[in-house]
Amino acid sequence: MEPAMAAFDLTPEAAFTPAARLEFWLKSRLLMLARLLRDGLRPPGFASRRVRFRGEAAPLCEIRTPLYAEVDPAEATLQLGKVENLRVVARRLDGLVIRRGQVFGFWHQVGRPSRGRGFVPGRELRHGCIIPTIAGGICQMSNSLHHVARTAGMAILERHSHTSPVPGAAFPPGEDATVFWNYIDLRFRAPADVVLHARLTATELVVGLGRLP
Repeated sequence: MEPAMAAFDLTPEAAFTPAARLEFWLKSRLLMLARLLRDGLRPPGFASRRVRFRGEAAPLCEIRTPLYAEVDPAEATLQLGKVENLRVVARRLDGLVIRRGQVFGFWHQVGRPSRGRGFVPGRELRHGCIIPTIAGGICQMSNSLHHVARTAGMAILERHSHTSPVPGAAFPPGEDATVFWNYIDLRFRAPADVVLHARLTATELVVGLGRLP
């Protein structure tokens, strides 16, 4: 989804000065805390992580996006990391049941990304620079989720665009949906009982919604 690495410097140092990185870290921690407090005081009514459906559902919408793109050799490892991160997220989302009136929250379902939970370094676009970061690349999943949710008639409660346009991306500005633990989230409410499908083939990420019987 992001531009080829040839146009960007891989190192975080190229993206931020030390002072700017410290400012980002402090602000992000305050925003994370604020999100936790807000959700704790006013629970959004999230779908349960434990309710799964493995039967047939009437398809509402499905989208397929390529896992791999032509990239600079310097970016190949990060692209492989992105694919592994998408695989980890897909396992947490596939078969998820969202009952009528319940809210899907990306981070509520996926949880905090860390090495201990299976995530690896992937690529993140930050202020126009590609940098390696744990769980990098999972915005391909949130982009796809936003597309199927909107197409299937879900009520979009929260969506955030990327900070910079991504040339060659499958989703243009206004149709993308970036995520960053935990305060930049994707949330939508289901008007009917639906099931979420998410899987990887050898070459594609496949995301869809189906109506439950």
